[in-house]
Amino acid sequence: MFTLRCIVPLAVVSIFSTFANANGLGPADGFTIFTIESYQANNTDCTGRVAVGGSATYNNFGVGSGLTNSNGTRDDLIVAGNLTWNNGQIFYGNIQAAGPTSLLNVGIPNGNVGEIVLIDFEVAEEELQDLSDELFFEQANGSVSNNWGQLSMVGTDSELNVFALNQSDLHPLWGMTITVPEGSTVLVNVNHHAMQLNNFQLNLSGCSANNILWNFPIANSVQMNGIGWKGTILAPKASIQFNNGQIDGALVCRLIQGNGESHHAPFNGVLPTDEGEEYDQHDVEDPCGCCCHHVENDSAEDPPDGNYYGEHDTDGDGNNGSGPGWSPPNIGGGTDGGDCNEDDDDCECDCDCNTPQIELLYD
Repeated sequence: MFTLRCIVPLAVVSIFSTFANANGLGPADGFTIFTIESYQANNTDCTGRVAVGGSATYNNFGVGSGLTNSNGTRDDLIVAGNLTWNNGQIFYGNIQAAGPTSLLNVGIPNGNVGEIVLIDFEVAEEELQDLSDELFFEQANGSVSNNWGQLSMVGTDSELNVFALNQSDLHPLWGMTITVPEGSTVLVNVNHHAMQLNNFQLNLSGCSANNILWNFPIANSVQMNGIGWKGTILAPKASIQFNNGQIDGALVCRLIQGNGESHHAPFNGVLPTDEGEEYDQHDVEDPCGCCCHHVENDSAEDPPDGNYYGEHDTDGDGNNGSGPGWSPPNIGGGTDGGDCNEDDDDCECDCDCNTPQIELLYD
């Protein structure tokens, strides 16, 4: 197998996303649990806010004990589907459920029950996946080592430390340590389809759970058992089985099932996607005004499924690879680039922004 490298000008680095998020986790911001589909929990609690895009089924469950009392002005449990809840309490806010609601021995001392769900979970799914995709392409600047199952991540940047993990970094895995400068944000991009996080505590130096974002853009399965996890997990495609453990942070995913505890520790780090401007997925940035850098919407291609993240073995080591696996079409100048305006006689493609600066891999 060979690897073809397509050189992309620095100006087009944001081609892959439809937006640059200006509010942390976008539609999931402020929630401790945010699922696109269902959430089933037994004999546990979530001390923050919960938003569920499908049905919610709870037994002996608590919501929002770590929040301030809203006196009925905040919706702490939002369910777009059916809600079935036996025994428990929502401590300081309201319940909003769009589908049929069955509550048995559920205390609501500081709120009420309504049926107004304002979150569009289909749109939220797209936005969260776009955010996850965009964060994945951030250049790693931290070091990673696995010493007999003890995974160590060390960063030196005072503001943002980015780590890239692939399959070989995660097997075996008996523990994790993150060491970064005090107060810095940590972004961990994980290029793996199935995660098993079992029976260890995560140790931190220089950062807190509030400053860590774990990004799993392609994971479809995450199993968490007997674990003390720290930091927010962004895994828009993943089904999470979470049992006999706790997380200080948020879970943003497709669905959750289990008895794991979720503790309110909202992500407040600074992401490279914050305070951005909107981008169109099929429009390439053209800062120097050279028209042939522009790719029209009707001619651009979306990344093919199964090749976006370099999921195939690009380096012959038996792993899935760690770089992006899709090269955007029609990027650059000259006849190999985009289409010039036929009415523009002065269109030229020899400006400075043709200088190659970013490499994308294509299998």
